[in-house]
Amino acid sequence: MIEKERLLDWYNEEMMIFQTEMDNKDYSKFTIDNYVRDIFFFLEYITRKKQEKVELSEVKKITLTLFMNELKTKRGNSAASRNRRLTAIRSFYKCLVDYELVSNNPASEYESAKEQKGKLPSYLEKEELRDFFAMVEKVSQKQHIKRNKVILGLMAFAGLRVTEIHTLNISSIHSLKKGILVTGKGNKSRYIPLPAKLYEEMMEYIKEERIFPMKGYEDAVFISRRGKRISRRRIQEITEKICETVEEAFPDYNWKSKGISSHKLRHTFATHLVRDGRDIRTVQELLGHSNLNTTQKYTHVSDAQKEKAMDMEVSDYFRNNDNNIM
Repeated sequence: MIEKERLLDWYNEEMMIFQTEMDNKDYSKFTIDNYVRDIFFFLEYITRKKQEKVELSEVKKITLTLFMNELKTKRGNSAASRNRRLTAIRSFYKCLVDYELVSNNPASEYESAKEQKGKLPSYLEKEELRDFFAMVEKVSQKQHIKRNKVILGLMAFAGLRVTEIHTLNISSIHSLKKGILVTGKGNKSRYIPLPAKLYEEMMEYIKEERIFPMKGYEDAVFISRRGKRISRRRIQEITEKICETVEEAFPDYNWKSKGISSHKLRHTFATHLVRDGRDIRTVQELLGHSNLNTTQKYTHVSDAQKEKAMDMEVSDYFRNNDNNIM
């Protein structure tokens, strides 16, 4: 694999212009970081075979086809993930065409993968959630147990995204209201009141167990062992390790096939809110969805709910009656 530093040396001008253009258009930091990461991933692919710089003007549609196929077959990327990477490549090339660095955008007419519609979101039942949190102490280092529990709690009981936890600041905590101000997609802010115990655990972690931060990271809520803001990837790794342990201890849960991940804890939060009768508009606000249709997917009905609904007494309607005359 070609190192990022070498790729940056080869494509420094193109990447600089692309990032500047996105910044000028007020793209969120989250979007910029994701697009840049996707482009570096693509650049690594096109230079991997020859181990040398490939002119971006020489990239053909067939290259995109092979790249997308690798994402699907070798990386296990879903259709949604592949489409996001394609969007990044399409935007990258559009920028280069606009600035006359290339003359053609090979991704402009490339068709997106067909995403499965109507697929129900995976989530954890309350019993599974209890077993999940019980495993935190078993897989976490002693000094990180409370930190990890709070991180996972913010996803499972407040619906935060991984990036929102990564960027959460101490200055965003409302001590009087016992809640937090979260910056979500598109730099949109939303206030989230926290469950009392979760807020208590978070403040206890900050006051008693938070690692002393390096200069420049003083406001970050969650600090890594190196004293920096905990990375998005590390948050995902914590979840993955716990899921693996639960899968081994409770194989009947079949979490691997359900694809339980950090984001599925957010699904769990939303699903249980809706099941407990919370207003759908309130759920939308808590999740930070700009479109109510996105929230509607959490109104799905489980098999257990169907069984409960069908637990009715109908024997009177099938009782034999000898007095009936046919």
